[in-house]
Amino acid sequence: MKMHALRAALFAGAFTMAGGTVVVPAMAQEYEPQKVKKSVSTADLRALVASLGHEELRVVEEEYFVVARDSDGLSYTLYGTACDVEPISGCQGIMAQVRYDLPDTVTHARLAKANLENAALNVWADFENQTLGVTRYVVIDHGVTMANLRENIAVLLSLAPKAANTANGED
Repeated sequence: MKMHALRAALFAGAFTMAGGTVVVPAMAQEYEPQKVKKSVSTADLRALVASLGHEELRVVEEEYFVVARDSDGLSYTLYGTACDVEPISGCQGIMAQVRYDLPDTVTHARLAKANLENAALNVWADFENQTLGVTRYVVIDHGVTMANLRENIAVLLSLAPKAANTANGED
């Protein structure tokens, strides 16, 4: 099934129009797989994207926000959560998200099925804004390796299309 256009880039554009700043510096931080992170910066998110060989579409440095696209054309957003909570600088969580235009065939029952079949993900719909979303959240508290963070993103990207198909009734 071919899903409708992804909304990650649109979300970033709307964010920018609402006053966010888009900055794409020339070089992201180097990816160190064994490095243990207790919080992440935008540079860390960019390093994860680069380690996967993906293209950056938008970066909002001060908002811990990166939109990227993989080699198959799947766009996704990484953004930090629980950020700059004293005494810890940076973000203690990462939300990785893929957004699609909401097909008419998505129902609550199909969303439940998609969630049951994909325990590693959260599959959701915003019917008002016509968005189908697939997310994976990672808690970083007390330390996670960059390799583990990278794998969490890879899991999302590998499972999101099938989960979206299930929610759409095309499984």
